[in-house]
Amino acid sequence: MSRASPSHPRSAALSAGMLAALAVSPHAQAATDTWRFDPVHSQIWFSADHQHFSKPQGRLRIKDGWFRFDPKDWSSARVDVVIDLASVDLGDAKWNAMVTSGQFLDAQRWSTARFLSVTVEARDATHAIVHGELDFRGVKKPVDLAVTLNRVGTDPYLFKQKAGFSASATLDRFDFGMTRYKDVVAATVDLHFEIEGIRDRDAATDKPGEP
Repeated sequence: MSRASPSHPRSAALSAGMLAALAVSPHAQAATDTWRFDPVHSQIWFSADHQHFSKPQGRLRIKDGWFRFDPKDWSSARVDVVIDLASVDLGDAKWNAMVTSGQFLDAQRWSTARFLSVTVEARDATHAIVHGELDFRGVKKPVDLAVTLNRVGTDPYLFKQKAGFSASATLDRFDFGMTRYKDVVAATVDLHFEIEGIRDRDAATDKPGEP
């Protein structure tokens, strides 16, 4: 948001001090800002039970997206994120090919998935539930994210304001048409998100989901 310029030198000094305090505060941000996902520090992990032997993990990358957030008013928050399904990484080339094939993600047909928030329900100052809709493999289903606010502050290397979150969710892969190998891979898929956003007032401009 734009800020009015102080009209007095003493006011300018006071404003600078307040901004410095906000920069180091773990959860301080004056109002609803728009943030773009930092693809380097934002990761999505997924896991599913494999014949009750283990729950192997894989990783997906965020292709694009933004969110709006005001820690004083979680209800004003919005999320629009696009996930690159072809980026799947399970640590083995053959497994990557299997999971991206039509037997699972079918990434050649649907190269991305998209999550759009509908409402955000605050639990306390640093926790909320994001109720949204996941568009995945041509199917749209409601998915809820349990979100924890980690920190809002200045990245000392980028010299930019950042916001960091952790989140988790579960989904039923059968709901999205992934019904192969029912006796090998469980229906329930656990998702874990580590997210960093860089404040960018233009992040939502001319992008899907912008009202």
